[in-house]
Amino acid sequence: MQAQIVEFESTVAADLSAYTAIDNTVTSFAGLGEYEIFLDTDTGVLDKPIILVDGFDPGDTRTIPGLYSLLDFTGSQGNQNLADLVRAQGFDVVILNFPSYFRLSDNTLLNIDDATDVNADTVIDEADYPGSTLVNGGADFIERNSMLLIDLINTLNADKVGDEELVIIGPSMGGLISRYALNFMEEDSQDPETRLWISFDSPHLGANVPIGFQHQFNFLGFGLGEDLNVTELQGIVNGLLKSPAARQLLVDHFETHLASGSEVSFDPTKLLPEAHPYRGVFDADINSLTPTGFPQSTRNVSIINGSGIGNAYQSIAGTDVTSGFPVISGTFQDVGPSTDATIEINLTPSIGSTAQVSRVLVQFLGFITLFDEIAFSEAPTFTNGVDAASGGLFDLGAFTSGLGGDPLIDNFLSALMLDKFSFIPSVSGMALESVPNGEVNWFHNINLGDPGSSGDTVNSTPFVNWYMPDDNENHVLLTEQNVAFALSEIIPETLSNTDFENITSIKIERNPIEDELAILSNKVLDNVNIALVDITGKIVFNSNQTLESRTTLPLNLDTGMYILNLQTKDNYNYRTKIIVK
Repeated sequence: MQAQIVEFESTVAADLSAYTAIDNTVTSFAGLGEYEIFLDTDTGVLDKPIILVDGFDPGDTRTIPGLYSLLDFTGSQGNQNLADLVRAQGFDVVILNFPSYFRLSDNTLLNIDDATDVNADTVIDEADYPGSTLVNGGADFIERNSMLLIDLINTLNADKVGDEELVIIGPSMGGLISRYALNFMEEDSQDPETRLWISFDSPHLGANVPIGFQHQFNFLGFGLGEDLNVTELQGIVNGLLKSPAARQLLVDHFETHLASGSEVSFDPTKLLPEAHPYRGVFDADINSLTPTGFPQSTRNVSIINGSGIGNAYQSIAGTDVTSGFPVISGTFQDVGPSTDATIEINLTPSIGSTAQVSRVLVQFLGFITLFDEIAFSEAPTFTNGVDAASGGLFDLGAFTSGLGGDPLIDNFLSALMLDKFSFIPSVSGMALESVPNGEVNWFHNINLGDPGSSGDTVNSTPFVNWYMPDDNENHVLLTEQNVAFALSEIIPETLSNTDFENITSIKIERNPIEDELAILSNKVLDNVNIALVDITGKIVFNSNQTLESRTTLPLNLDTGMYILNLQTKDNYNYRTKIIVK
């Protein structure tokens, strides 16, 4: 099974009838997925599967190799990969991808990788297969992709050796796909045989693309007229912003602001943030399956990339980004024959206020106005505009890659004051509960305390453990710190201490540690070998000592996870995890 991509169709078609009531072109059908199994590097037997679920990926740009490399990180020991580390510890990594595919006129599915340019026009599209529909799997309905994950869960549970339960990691939208799948299985009385679900910077309360960018991209792409339209932006609008997944996830969506009868102009009376109708359907759907809207049979933990202490993210100039921040303001000459353009974008305003978030002014010969398109936004009375909130950051390069060449776009890119924006607000990644009337304060001070504590009313969360950095990081960025957290959850707490418990009781006084490890014992044990091994198998500490009631070991170790091995002179063994922060 290793090094072989398996393509499959889901055995159950997700019920999308509620979306059909909004858009009659929506159809319920079984989806197409693909997965690859990377067996552990120890036994090479499929016995401890970890599933990595792809997230939002319009056009399937990552594919399975790209998803594997998504687990790369740089630490004190250089470049490493989380999948490599867990495989060295006996776990198998299974990557689930959602490719683009055609639904043909006979309702069969054809992976775009297997399609051919039938009409020889150098483009593989629906024209090559009359009557077909191209499905952008990486941005398709979350429910349809969840059915694929359910089939993979059942397949792995049937094929694995032994009874080890699964671990599921859901980065970004993959966290919602896996959450929905686990919820659905519980509601359907299916046993997922899954012990741990890791939500990795997932938008449980919604995601954000600044509404000023949405207006700007849509107008420049479609509103300037055939001779001036920036056609390169049309793919961003149609393939990304108008995708089913974006409509399900964005807390403010440009289509809800459009004036009646217009595809590009905003209605000046529609100022408050408003999600696409798909979002309400999805929220009701995912929350109706279990009592809490989250899996009940798994251990649920969260890793986010947004600041957990409310720090602002930074502009290109290194200043704090605040509400109403001016992203771009400039007049660019000769974007067309004798044509100039003035472009302005601002982030959403502060609480209760109204401000311009986008403007496109196009003039011919410097004084004849061809277009003067303006969009305004109003912040709610309970929160500042979401754009400046702490959160996992979306790199604007992912939007603008390959767009160079058009004079207007080249000038636009060079004048930007931001290279990132808040994509997954911190409060969304932590799925803060008890939000009154759905009024999410995107700037709420997250003060959850230690895992397991009650916190205050608006700080309850469905997660029992979490990792939140102090500073905002790029969305789904792995760091040495959050990898150590993930490993501490993936690898069982006590690895083998049954024999040891027959002779004594051993405890670690505090974990994580910093520069000192304290071992507590209810008996004095002579000549105990104490070893610490890093996740790559390298011994970083080795000593023979007498264990007393409290034994302290001064350490100087890099941040990360380590295995503590204790062996008595009678060959009794104790092994557990140590986290160094």
